[in-house]
Amino acid sequence: MGGIRKTTLARKVFNNPKIQEHFEKRMWVCVSDDFNANRLFRLMLESLKEPMPDVETREARVNRLKELLDCKKYLLVLDDVWNKESTLWNGFLGSLRDDQCWLILKENAFGTGEVPNRLQHLGVKIAQRCRGLPLAASVLSGMLRNKGTAEWETLESRLQSLGCGENSGIAEILKLSFDHLPYPSLKKCFAYCSIFPKDFQMERNQLIQLWVAEGFLHSNQRNNMCMEEVGNMYFTILLDSNLFQDAMKDEYGNVLNCKMHDLVHDMVQSISNSKTLRLTESGSDDKEKFPIQYLELERSEKEMPFPSSERFKCITTLFLLEDKSLNDREISFFMLRVLSLRSSSVKKLPKTLAKLTHLRYLDLSRISIKTMPDSLCQLYNLQTLRVEDCESLIKFPNNFKNLVNLRHFELQNCTNYKELPTLGHMPSLRSLHLVRLNGITSIGPSFYGESALHSGTSNQSPPKLFPALKHFILRDMENLIEWIEAIVDDRTVVVFPILEMIEIEDCESLTMFPNNFTNLVKLKHFEVQNYGNCKELPTLGHMPFLCSLHLEGLDGITNIWPSFYGGSTMHGGSSSQSSLELFPALKHFILRRMKNLTKWMEAKVHDREMMVFPSLETIEIEDCPELATFPSLQKLHISETKNGSAVMEYICN
Repeated sequence: MGGIRKTTLARKVFNNPKIQEHFEKRMWVCVSDDFNANRLFRLMLESLKEPMPDVETREARVNRLKELLDCKKYLLVLDDVWNKESTLWNGFLGSLRDDQCWLILKENAFGTGEVPNRLQHLGVKIAQRCRGLPLAASVLSGMLRNKGTAEWETLESRLQSLGCGENSGIAEILKLSFDHLPYPSLKKCFAYCSIFPKDFQMERNQLIQLWVAEGFLHSNQRNNMCMEEVGNMYFTILLDSNLFQDAMKDEYGNVLNCKMHDLVHDMVQSISNSKTLRLTESGSDDKEKFPIQYLELERSEKEMPFPSSERFKCITTLFLLEDKSLNDREISFFMLRVLSLRSSSVKKLPKTLAKLTHLRYLDLSRISIKTMPDSLCQLYNLQTLRVEDCESLIKFPNNFKNLVNLRHFELQNCTNYKELPTLGHMPSLRSLHLVRLNGITSIGPSFYGESALHSGTSNQSPPKLFPALKHFILRDMENLIEWIEAIVDDRTVVVFPILEMIEIEDCESLTMFPNNFTNLVKLKHFEVQNYGNCKELPTLGHMPFLCSLHLEGLDGITNIWPSFYGGSTMHGGSSSQSSLELFPALKHFILRRMKNLTKWMEAKVHDREMMVFPSLETIEIEDCPELATFPSLQKLHISETKNGSAVMEYICN
């Protein structure tokens, strides 16, 4: 898009004194629509004030550039780029030597391990088929990871069958990698990614939820894997195959999102072009033969009518992006499984919403709506509901609990939202994200749904609240001042019976944890950050599966007491009793920005042998300036403490 001052902005960055100081060499080259690699090399030399005669060969210019730039940090800005033809850019950017392609293959397929002689011979031959393209080497190495000689021979043979002509390039290698995917359902999942535009950041969890909604994923009873776990496995396969790339990870190494290379995106679109259609204001539907299954309508400054041909009766995915409204006639036209109204101009959900009986995934983010209609709660097959950045939203319907198949609920950045819906009795809810709901001041009985529980006789099994919840995120709830535990008179209640991960961040007005936190027997990951007014840590030592613990910014904590381990519940015993293990599975422990923490006490048990942190692999203590004492540990990393001498004396003693 011209005229929006991209060049002006880039020039200011290019001429910034900090940029000039950071880079040893800087080059500004205007490409224009007359693409010529040799001309660009000449302009680069001129930008470096090293002009060469026009008669100089391309090789001479490249060699001179190598002399000038070798081992230097340099910045190259290419302005006025119009031509996106990859073959031309490959000629400019250059290609790898065969030995460099083999290095990529070897590192991706074997890591630091040894390469068997037979596979080395085959690998060199496969590297030659990469034609100097890093993407080809990367994708082929993904196909060869953890494979034996037979698979290497088969791949080399198939590459030979492609020949050496112009048509045996990267597109054929990418198609080969697609054909090599191990499961038909995985191929469907990968082809579905054609719905996204190029350079789109695909969020891992969202992508898996979309795959589930489209029916591509099924639970694996033999391996005891639910649909989401199968989706995670598929995602990992695509990442390991280098068909997904540029993975962004959290500090624990978990992949959050990724992209597809533009050429991989082209390949996916070519595979699914009979099913996927993305329409823009200036676009047109020129595929007249095949029924469309996935439709995306992009931004339009004026109302763009829905396609009305027979081709659109089988649509299962509809993405409405930017400035697109929706009416009853249009929405009733689709047998949808996925509906995203994210960033659309929807101010009121159609009355016919309840007719979408097949709907599994609904994204209502960034729409202008105050109260969700009752018809939302008639979507009995809905599995994922995402509601983000709806500043006008204040309420969900009272019968929200009717969404009995809801597995994932995300409610984020709805700053005027006042009361959480009742979620405790939802039998399928697996993940819950509550983020920046400034109108919420209390989590109490209505959240759990205690009004539906009644006292009973002692021989009845205790009722379970949030019976399927595994992941819970509570973040940036600045006005939340109390979190009341679930209580029913004369009857025990089990809350979060299978919860595996909980993250609580930036809830600075809360003063204490609910007491039922001590009974999270399935918990694996516990993270608390900026829980500023909390005075005492919950008891965590008896959690048998807790492997990751992250405590940060808890300014109200001055001591870690024996109660942290569960000291008040431990009693001595006879010498014949087995030793007591506290934090038996904990591997990673982060203690960070605890400004007022001064003492970390040992666990105390009388007349009984005890082991604390028997599985601990890493512990990081950072920015705890007052801390001077802590228990015995195997491995310790400390930074930013005022009491260095006292700490070292404590360690030595």
